[in-house]
Parts: sequence; structure tokens; C-alpha cells
Amino acid sequence: MHRLRNLLAPLRVFDAVYRTGGVSRAAEVLYVTPGAVSQQIKQLESMMGVALIRKSGREIELTDAGVLLATRLSDLFDRIEAVLDEVVEVANPRRLRLKVLPTFAIKWLVPRLTGFYATHSDIDIEIATVSRVQDLQLDNADFIVRHGIGQWEDLHVDHLFDEVFVPVCSPALAQTLHAPEDLLKTQLLHSMMRPEGWPTWLGGVGLGEAQSTRNVTLANAALCLQAAADGLGVAITQTAYVRDDLASGRLVRPLPQEVRTEFGYYLLCDPAKADTQPLKLFREWLLSVA
Repeated sequence: MHRLRNLLAPLRVFDAVYRTGGVSRAAEVLYVTPGAVSQQIKQLESMMGVALIRKSGREIELTDAGVLLATRLSDLFDRIEAVLDEVVEVANPRRLRLKVLPTFAIKWLVPRLTGFYATHSDIDIEIATVSRVQDLQLDNADFIVRHGIGQWEDLHVDHLFDEVFVPVCSPALAQTLHAPEDLLKTQLLHSMMRPEGWPTWLGGVGLGEAQSTRNVTLANAALCLQAAADGLGVAITQTAYVRDDLASGRLVRPLPQEVRTEFGYYLLCDPAKADTQPLKLFREWLLSVA
């Protein structure tokens, strides 16, 4: 019917008219004169044999055929833009996009990134956090970090660390705690994202039916750890998240008991990209520090 290559230039102009809402505004966006825009539209109508616009007072409006073409064309141009972006990413693969939970980012990943940048300063890293576990999908990310037992058949899986729950608090509060039962007399800090934390630990030390009457619930474990450091109560957390805080004395473990579960934390990516650069570099570095 029509050769697409001959239509590309006027189609681009017609799309600009649709997006901007008028010939003059399209001319400004395209850096041409209104007359040039009108000429391109007339050429497109002539080549297609279809009226696309009509006069409406001093303005123009799209005909039914024009609306159909404009909406379909807009979607096609957006898809072409996405393909161009994808090609640029493939040709210049020096950016990594990660999607993780807030506490993992704040308490584990970000504090270690200095080591990665020391040897790979040419790679840009973009870290997005999600507030819901169900939002941890690869989509347009290179990596995600999930909590589970490591069985995701459609993804490449690297084990980072096991789940080990421990209670932590401020040094001052720790002086009053000598046995697991003492925790039931103080204020316990709960994460909305891991509500099973305290029940898991209490059950693991033989206090499965016991409950504290003083509880504070916060959005995530990172906030619980901050509150614990400020003396608000005792937080339950992963040992991996508090190594730096324990080493600095900001937090302490008031009791030696720890409870290990069958779960762990895993780095996931597309199997087809796992051994391509720079994903392989990041995977190898992350596993070396994990």
C-alpha cells in the first residue's frame, strides 16, 4: 500500500500535532514554521488518501480517522523509543539497577558499596526500594534480592546469607536483661514487613506461647534498629544487618541465643544475563563480601 519510509517524516509531524494540540505548538517543538507543519500534514493526507484534520474556527481538530491514526501512532512511537533505550543499554552496559527491601539496602548493601566503587568506579548503580514483598519482580531491574528458600526456577540464584534472628538493644537497656523471659517485661519493637520475627525467636528459645504486653510496631526493621539504638526497646533482626552496629557498640546483643530458620536472602537475576558484564562483576563482588 504505502511505503513506510516515505511516510515517516510526515507521521512524525502529525504525532507532534496530536501531542501538542495544534499546528503552531507542534512547529515550536519541531523547530520549524507552522507552514512547514501544515505542508507535511497535507502531504500525509495526500499519500494516504484520508482527511486527518479539519478547521474548527481558528483552530484545527482531528477527524475520526485522524484520532485513530494519532492514538495508534503515539503508542507505536513510544514502543520505538523503548527499543532505542534498550539498544543503548546493550551497547553501553555500565549501569546496574537493583530492587530491594528498605532494610536490606540501608543496613547491608549501601554500607558495603564503597568497596565496589573502589575498583569499579565506572559502573553506575541505581537502587530502588519497595515497600511490599510482592513488588520484588525483575521487570526492568538487573537484580532483585528476595527472602526465601532459594527455589526460583526461572531466575539465576546466588545465596547471600542465612536468616538468623537475634535481639538487639541499646547498651543501657541491655544491663536489665539477663534471660529470655526478661524480654517479656520490656518493650519489643516489631517490623511491619517481618511480623513473624519475634514469634520465631521466642518460639525458638522455648517461649512460643509467651507474649509481651508492651509492643511498638514500625514500618521496617531499619526503623526498629534506629529505635533500639535510641533506647525505645528491643528489636529483633538478622545478624547480617547489625554486624557494624555491634562492632561500633551502637547496639548490643543482650542475650546469646540466636534462632536460625530454613530461609535466607538471595540475589536474583535473569539467567541469560548472569555471566554478562557488568552483572558478573557485581555478582562476584557481592558474593565475596557476603
